[in-house]
Amino acid sequence: MSGPVGKNRGVLFWKNLSLVLLITSIPIAFIGILLYVLGTARIEEEMNKAHQNQMSQSIQQWNDYMTNLEHSVVRLAFDRSLDESLQQMDFVQDFPRTNELMKSFSMMTESNSLIDSVNLYLRGSDKLLGDEIGFQTIRSDEDLGLLNSLLDKERTIYWNYSLRKINEPGSKYKAIVIKLPGGQLYGSFGAFIIYLNQGKLNMMVQKLVSGEGVSFLFNENGDDLTASGPADGAREPEGLKAALKEKIMNDNSTENMFKYEWDRSSYSVSYEKIAKLGSKWTVVSATPLSQVTAPVTDLSMLILWISVTALTIGLLLSWFASNTMYAPIARLKRLFEAPRNGRIEEKDEITYMENQWRQLLEERKTLSAKMKQSIPALRESFLLQFLQGNLYNHSEREILEKLRQLDWDADDRRFVVLAAQLHGLSELGGKCTDRDEQLITYAASNILAELCSAEMSKVHVIHFQDLSIGALLALDASCSNEAAKAFINKLAHDYIAAVNNVLRLKVTIVTGKLSDSILEMPHVLDQTRKALRFRDLHTSNQLLDMNHIRVETAHNKHFPANLEREIVHAVSMGLEEEAVRLIREFMKELQRDNSTEFMVHQGMMKLLGSLHDAILKHDVNLYDLYEGAHLYEQLMQLSEERQIVEWFQYKLIRPFIKTLSVAYDNQMRELMDRLLTQIQQELLLDISLDRYAEQLQMSSSKLSKVFRQMNGINFIDYVIRLRMEKCKELLVQTDMKINEVAELLHYQPSHLIRLFKKSEGITPRQYREKHRGSEPLFL
Repeated sequence: MSGPVGKNRGVLFWKNLSLVLLITSIPIAFIGILLYVLGTARIEEEMNKAHQNQMSQSIQQWNDYMTNLEHSVVRLAFDRSLDESLQQMDFVQDFPRTNELMKSFSMMTESNSLIDSVNLYLRGSDKLLGDEIGFQTIRSDEDLGLLNSLLDKERTIYWNYSLRKINEPGSKYKAIVIKLPGGQLYGSFGAFIIYLNQGKLNMMVQKLVSGEGVSFLFNENGDDLTASGPADGAREPEGLKAALKEKIMNDNSTENMFKYEWDRSSYSVSYEKIAKLGSKWTVVSATPLSQVTAPVTDLSMLILWISVTALTIGLLLSWFASNTMYAPIARLKRLFEAPRNGRIEEKDEITYMENQWRQLLEERKTLSAKMKQSIPALRESFLLQFLQGNLYNHSEREILEKLRQLDWDADDRRFVVLAAQLHGLSELGGKCTDRDEQLITYAASNILAELCSAEMSKVHVIHFQDLSIGALLALDASCSNEAAKAFINKLAHDYIAAVNNVLRLKVTIVTGKLSDSILEMPHVLDQTRKALRFRDLHTSNQLLDMNHIRVETAHNKHFPANLEREIVHAVSMGLEEEAVRLIREFMKELQRDNSTEFMVHQGMMKLLGSLHDAILKHDVNLYDLYEGAHLYEQLMQLSEERQIVEWFQYKLIRPFIKTLSVAYDNQMRELMDRLLTQIQQELLLDISLDRYAEQLQMSSSKLSKVFRQMNGINFIDYVIRLRMEKCKELLVQTDMKINEVAELLHYQPSHLIRLFKKSEGITPRQYREKHRGSEPLFL
């Protein structure tokens, strides 16, 4: 079949070639007339658009240079290795690090032609390190003042458009200042100074135009950033630059291309506003339209004269030739129009078909890229649903097939899960919010993912946002139990070391059993997470194996029942601080006898039940008091001692005590004020709580509770404080002996001495000797 096809193609080819040669002059003449009479303005417009597109691409290239520079600056500003250790660094003794810094500066200079040099200034050591000057100490007060002034700016990264170089008086460079450490506005210990190459900047901007055009660059204040003058040494139109600058600065439209009339000439103007590193720059390019459309005008005139000569003999042949040659093109065009059901926007059908074909290819590539990008997210979502037990109705073959579709081949694999719990957050100091815990959990999951990905390709990490994470690992089927256990233990120890060093937290890790079936993993992960509660509270970092965990029975453990009763009594009496102190002792007793978190939780659950019963006896509506919260579920979510104690105080005890607070009226307050006055007057008498309770016709316990709630101190402590003040007065203003003072205050001398020393830190005799000389003596 190749013979006839080639023959037919040859006939058609030569036939069409003959027709083209015959009618060449006719379309040329016709097009020439249209170009000259009707199309010159349109062609000029199209040429102007093409020129503007070219300018936009050139400006975009310039913008890419600035973006590259910005990326280099941001990378440098937030480099973790550039910390405060640089202040103590000896650039001579620590040559490797100095050499590494010099290499980094050289690489930055070589990677971006806009960078002239990179310098590092350290305030404390007054050192300057640069790729041009090498290493030197700043000795001039003027230079030190200039460099230190750069660190006083409020911004971390900013521009300086007239910064001179050290040892170059009178020089002015455009420079970027990056204060260290990155991300902090104050307390900078040094700064990077990146000087720009003014010659390169000028050349890049001037390349945007040729001939009599003009290009320039200015900032948001209207200051020129490049040297004045058009490209190729041509004469710059007088006043054009200032006029364009004024128009662009006052122009609020979104169009960055326009036609501008100046001095009886039309210019095609393109500009772009670029916001980089805290400054807004505008690059402008203006080219005369006559320079753009001159080739079109000359060509139109030439075509016109040729077309007039050939027009007479070409009119009849053009109709026949165009229909004959257009027939196959029309068929192809209809193939593209049928599925698209759109209309042609291009006048040239070949161009139209080419654009449609390219559009189909681009759509195909875009669809393929989106599918590849979405696969990791789909896989993460599928594994999360699976490990949470939501796909229990799927068979193992269906799970493996779905994972294979998501580019995670799990066939012929052995599976194991890890569960990790972070501890010791309270030991870091400060108060951590739920958001802080989520961020720490996310960081810990990233650390585990990096460690696993370095050793194997099939791993899925889940962060539960409560300082705990889980991981599913797919090992080779050939991996033996001993090899798998060794690998998991090494991975767990590496992870513990990484979390200790990076997050300064402690870790408990539980490894699940090794299985050949992936369907067992949701259940194994759930059991492994529950096993985290069997950690030893007296051990910082732990590695537990599900196969060796044994649940301890509690029948031989001592339960601090006395403390439990004291806590319930303190809460019932409304003594919040006393209750919290007893709860801390209660936890210590539980931890002493029960070393696992699980057993401690059981004891705290029993305490919660006792407090729950005590609250119910006060006829309190628990649903309204705790806003429908599930107290036992909330307690089970806590693992840190500080968190548990604070939960009891702020979530359980304090709301209850507020409901017990008596809304005392003015009469009760007046009664208490009279009681305080009476106590002060009868301080030297043998006073007691029972006598005052009988006087006020109430029980001693009620008076004690009311006294503490309204005065913030119990009765006995209040009386002791008043008597200690009276004792100090008698010691300084009289010559009474200690025995006499004790008898007057109704104390045994030894008891008075103990009370006084506990209150003041010294004995009564030492107090009298210390203050006798500074106080007047009254006998």
